[in-house]
Amino acid sequence: MTDNKQPTFSSRFAFILATAGSAIGLGNIWSFTYVAGKNGGAGFIFVYLIALAFIATPVFIAELALGRMGKADPVTALKALGSSSGARLPWHWVAWMGLVATIFVLSFYSVIAGQIMAYGFNALAGGMTSWSVDAIREYDAVFKSNPSGPLFWSAIFCALTAAIVASGVRGGIERASKLMMPALFLMLAGMVIYSAVTGAFSEAVNFLFGFNEMTFGPKLFMDAVGQAFFTIGVGVGGIMIMGSYMGSDVHLPRAAGWVVSMDLAVALLAGLAIFPLLFASGMEPGVGPGLVFVTLPVVFAEIPLGAVVAFVFFLLLTFAALTSSIVLLSPTTAKLQQMGVPRWAAAWAMAGLVFVLSLLTVLSFSSWSEFYPLAAFGLEDHTWFDLIREGVNNIILPVGGLAFALMVGWGIPRERFRAALPLENPALFSLLYGAIRYLVPAAITALFVMVLFVG
Repeated sequence: MTDNKQPTFSSRFAFILATAGSAIGLGNIWSFTYVAGKNGGAGFIFVYLIALAFIATPVFIAELALGRMGKADPVTALKALGSSSGARLPWHWVAWMGLVATIFVLSFYSVIAGQIMAYGFNALAGGMTSWSVDAIREYDAVFKSNPSGPLFWSAIFCALTAAIVASGVRGGIERASKLMMPALFLMLAGMVIYSAVTGAFSEAVNFLFGFNEMTFGPKLFMDAVGQAFFTIGVGVGGIMIMGSYMGSDVHLPRAAGWVVSMDLAVALLAGLAIFPLLFASGMEPGVGPGLVFVTLPVVFAEIPLGAVVAFVFFLLLTFAALTSSIVLLSPTTAKLQQMGVPRWAAAWAMAGLVFVLSLLTVLSFSSWSEFYPLAAFGLEDHTWFDLIREGVNNIILPVGGLAFALMVGWGIPRERFRAALPLENPALFSLLYGAIRYLVPAAITALFVMVLFVG
């Protein structure tokens, strides 16, 4: 079951930095800010924090542990672990579901990231800063209406991702993470300071953390749990492949704590960087996915040093997108590599498939913007992009997380899981194991029941 040839990161620090990079991505900045804004801020964040702490984090640890025990691509690892544990259910099918999900996530991820790169290039060239609101909206509409532009930038993003993954664990993933993660934190810290000085900072803090006017509902709970899973990337096998690259010197729970803390910090700092500028300009926070493509460029056009701030912001988003995309592409690459395909060929082949599927999202923003493929099933306002994003966030990620929790909590022997961590403190281990074995399955199941029967 253990593959001695499985590559590992060079150090504990490298593992934490690379795994944090895999978790920190567009989910923390693009998705978190617009979903939080759409759901009213503080109430959503309250539920999100609970879901992150008690549901997503235990699953994160469970998925890392499965990767560490399996030491292979997710399909091979789960098949071997299930067999050795005497499981009657085909565990590896969960990994196959995850592999498919990573490709679909990347199919819309690459389009969003590509548009971010296009906007960053425009900002570097001095565009947007002197434009009117109407000009920026027209630019966004024209960019999306012609598929050639989004496809071109999506292809560049896919190529960058493939090139890094093809370079291997230490030469590609680790090296890229060591470069981009510190730069990401520095740029984000600078953005927060700038927003605190020039924006409506107190209003933004009240919106994000002022628990005074909270409205809860099934959709908010599902969005919060889905965002908690999406923001740290659990449920599809990407974190499992990082666990398989973990060195024997890594204390898994401590490393996971660092990764989740860094991930949460980026999400909250992104809110503190973006919302003060929005409120200072009189903008509404609940504008949806167009927040960073229409609303923020309008703000950048009005503020001092807008061109510089815009370029830094879009470069920040590009780095965040890349650190996650290289891990999302890694499980399918590893599976093809296990089947005998050279790593470079596997990485480029999977990136090519992602690029082809990205056409669904590109067309969802243009000629298919009013095409709703599942309208007959009550999803009359969901384009292909909506179906892929919400299907992965709100269904596949929680279902995958539920499956991983059941495997560790009910399939893997208790002491084998404990040894994989390792965690010597009996009380802490009991809390973690209880959360994985009982709390996570109960919470995710209850959430699905609530959404199905309450609405």
